[in-house]
Amino acid sequence: MHNSHGYNILTVGVGGTGVISATQILAWAALEDNYQVRTAETHGMAQRGGSVVGYLRFGSNVKGPLIYKADVILSFELSEILRYSEYINEKTSLFVSKDILIPPSVYTYNIPYPSQDVILNHLRKITHHVHLIDAGKMAKNAGNPKTSNVVLIGTIYGAGKLPIQESSLKNAIIKFVPDRAKKINEIAFQIGIQYGRKIKEGFYE
Repeated sequence: MHNSHGYNILTVGVGGTGVISATQILAWAALEDNYQVRTAETHGMAQRGGSVVGYLRFGSNVKGPLIYKADVILSFELSEILRYSEYINEKTSLFVSKDILIPPSVYTYNIPYPSQDVILNHLRKITHHVHLIDAGKMAKNAGNPKTSNVVLIGTIYGAGKLPIQESSLKNAIIKFVPDRAKKINEIAFQIGIQYGRKIKEGFYE
């Protein structure tokens, strides 16, 4: 899993959904595992609803944050991942939240929002590793819909696609979530891990 190019994770979504905090949690956990870590982020429209992407690279010898192809893409919103097709190849694992946040442009310019099937078919032409996850529902089950980013982190870990120790991830989650939300986020992480393990065992495609 480790090569000299490091391990590359792209986290995409819209503003206000936890994209950047997910990148921070993963970066901190990788640091705790003694990897070299490089991150970058870009924001489209800064207000809620604008496109946001976090870039994370970690490994034994990682020079800069520039990603050419991602090992994993974590998408917090169904259609956002379409903007980042150039980072996907046949080895990329995609973890896509079912959650839909219709961008303002759809209302403003009357642009049709692509259907779930159209999106998934497009992605499956590039890679077989496409996993659709009802992160919002799992987060509600954990006790707070805002924990969907932690659910997704747990899922990629459980699926065997995150070469970071579970304890480091847990410590990073605890560090970045508010005090009152620590217990709920621990539950969300475990729910994600269980789901990820089922993906790994081939129960969910």
